[in-house]
Amino acid sequence: MWHALWIITKKELRRVFTDRRLVLTSFVLPMVSIALIYSLMGLMIGRTQEDIESHESKIIGSHIPAGVLTLIEEDATMTLVLETDDYEWAQAKILEGEYEYYLVFPENYETMLTSFENGDLPMIEAYYSPKSDYSIESNYKMGALLEAYRQMILAERFGDASYLEVFNLDVQTVNIPDANKGIDRGIANIIPMLVSIFIFAGAMGIGMDSIAGEKERGTIASMLLTPVDRGVIIGGKILSLMCVALISMVSSFVGVLLSIPFSAKFLSVSGEFDLSQMAFGSGDFVLFFVSMIGLVGVYVTLISVLSMMANTVKEAGAYITPAYMGVMIAGFMTMFGSGDVSSTSYYIPIYNNIVNMHQVLLGNGKWGYALISLATSLILTLALVFLSRHLMHREKVMFPS
Repeated sequence: MWHALWIITKKELRRVFTDRRLVLTSFVLPMVSIALIYSLMGLMIGRTQEDIESHESKIIGSHIPAGVLTLIEEDATMTLVLETDDYEWAQAKILEGEYEYYLVFPENYETMLTSFENGDLPMIEAYYSPKSDYSIESNYKMGALLEAYRQMILAERFGDASYLEVFNLDVQTVNIPDANKGIDRGIANIIPMLVSIFIFAGAMGIGMDSIAGEKERGTIASMLLTPVDRGVIIGGKILSLMCVALISMVSSFVGVLLSIPFSAKFLSVSGEFDLSQMAFGSGDFVLFFVSMIGLVGVYVTLISVLSMMANTVKEAGAYITPAYMGVMIAGFMTMFGSGDVSSTSYYIPIYNNIVNMHQVLLGNGKWGYALISLATSLILTLALVFLSRHLMHREKVMFPS
């Protein structure tokens, strides 16, 4: 049996790796396209952010005091273009994008400031457009500028603005040892989702062609006529698909790594990242690999079962697409969580392995949870293998009328 299983596995792998088009579309193109797409996204996001931050904000004002005017003049990214009391006109111009910000002080602001009484605070109004990135950035910059102006007023009143401060607070992050520092949280959030999708996508195309495609072409009949148990035949196909899925995932992941110098702008929390920041021990890599193996087993057997139930590649695609959506949802769930993981999560197939990968990348991987996830995945994988073997022996499934 083992010899026959190995022969069928080699036959399936030979079919894939001797077909140049399959090699190109399954392993080369995903790596190149992912590297290009992520790099372009990073470059475009970086250039857009630089353009927004360096853009000279055009401010409209009304009764702006000298102190604020001075601060605006000192800021190279802001300029006061005109003053007007026409609210409607100013707001219309901001919505049109001709100006970015409208700052309105009360006409008697200086008097209110000097004759201040408890509770009688001047009301400063400001307007910006949520439709414009330039206008939103202007709102941030003006907020910082007005805070600096407030500190100036307090210093004039009390001689030193620090009289109003009760204490200083110095907040620092805990230094994590280099040997166990994990990875940038933004990268850690997205990598498990990408790995999960890459594994499923790598097995999906070839899996549909290997089973549903052979049924559609009628070539699977010749395999079933050989003196080999049908369970061995489907077992060989599943093993070969596992190898293909892993290779495809590695190829796609290499594309992500190649794009990091450019894609870090949107992948990482800090906005910058390089591979030298990755520091994992051998145990972390083993934990990560164990989680990947759990996903590979479940995904490949699930694709095999769904493909076997179909009579054509097109029909198999219709069955597998909802499963693909479920895989993506499971991946997204780890991206937007709080980071606290319930112990029950490690008993949920697919999701548990993605959670494990996420925790490993954050430096919080645990062998106990990894083994629970692997055992859960193994049980589901074996159940799907037995189901696929059962379907393989059903004539109505293999030879539909």
